[in-house]
Amino acid sequence: MKKIGIVTFFKANNYGVCLQAIATSEFLKRQGYEVDIINYINPYEHRIFKWSYKENDKIIGYITSLIKNILLGKKRYYNKGFKNVENYYHLTEPCATKIEQVQDMKYDILIAGSDQIWNPLITGGVDPVFLLQFGKAERRISVASSLGSKEPTETEKNIFKEAFKKFSYISVREQYAKKCLQDLTDKKIKVLMDPTFLFNKKEWVDLLGQKSKAFDIKEKYILTYFISSKKSSYQDRVLEYSKKFNCPVWSIQFTNYTWKVTNKKIMGASIEDFIALFMNAQLILTDSFHGTAFSINLNRNFVPFKHSENPLRIINLLQNLGIAERLDMPAEEYKEINYDEVNKKLEILRGDSKEWLLNAVEFE
Repeated sequence: MKKIGIVTFFKANNYGVCLQAIATSEFLKRQGYEVDIINYINPYEHRIFKWSYKENDKIIGYITSLIKNILLGKKRYYNKGFKNVENYYHLTEPCATKIEQVQDMKYDILIAGSDQIWNPLITGGVDPVFLLQFGKAERRISVASSLGSKEPTETEKNIFKEAFKKFSYISVREQYAKKCLQDLTDKKIKVLMDPTFLFNKKEWVDLLGQKSKAFDIKEKYILTYFISSKKSSYQDRVLEYSKKFNCPVWSIQFTNYTWKVTNKKIMGASIEDFIALFMNAQLILTDSFHGTAFSINLNRNFVPFKHSENPLRIINLLQNLGIAERLDMPAEEYKEINYDEVNKKLEILRGDSKEWLLNAVEFE
């Protein structure tokens, strides 16, 4: 049995981060591989676990992050929501925060990805661990790694170019990343779907959703899941949709902050709750990439709001599935999604991603 080690974000108090790590690990495990999530946490990313840190890279961030963690309960609700995540994959020990701590690891295959592990704004510069510049392995593979909306500098491109020499296969999550990186290697860069699409609706419900008490909810509600720091600008649109659907607004959130348009705050929802709440919503409003991805994968009606700080990921996904018109769709122009058509495109893309990944890990 071949052994695979994966480096990715897996502990960032973020549903997408956790669910993509679970998806990649669980998919490969079901193919018969022994799979580890390598317990490496990028030091820049790790700062967010402190009670106080330089939020948004501003000095005042030390104060605002402390206020959120203590007065608004952010740290407590994060701990509640993500306490069971590690039950769904095998994590190596001990935790590492430096490349020297993982340098002697040995695997048949090393995998980098998915998520924005190649976005220097998130990792505090290009992280060599996320470019698999460590350990011993017969094969090194990138699985749907993302730059977010960040264009690499010339210095960063040189780092990617040198690292890619050791890769057997390279894939990214967006066409934008391929455009930025393809000239840096003679290997063909493949654009894959986010790993959460490796599982379909039934598989996610079986794995997580049905374990939640929220799975049996009978009430009608509009669900909001927003991650932007500028989400207050969404309030008028949310209210319009609430009136149109004649439904209360339930919000998944991690602070006690009371939003004017929220009728029910869902504090510290688990990953199981996240799936169940999406499954039962009449409508989902989100500016999150993974909020959009799960709305689609679970075949829910949704409207994605443009995330001003990182819009390309959502735009790319919507375009690939032929539903780009849903971005910022006004309530008066709202229409339901024809999932017969969307699912035809989705299954082709899902099958293509599975085939590429299996070929990358199995081809001799």
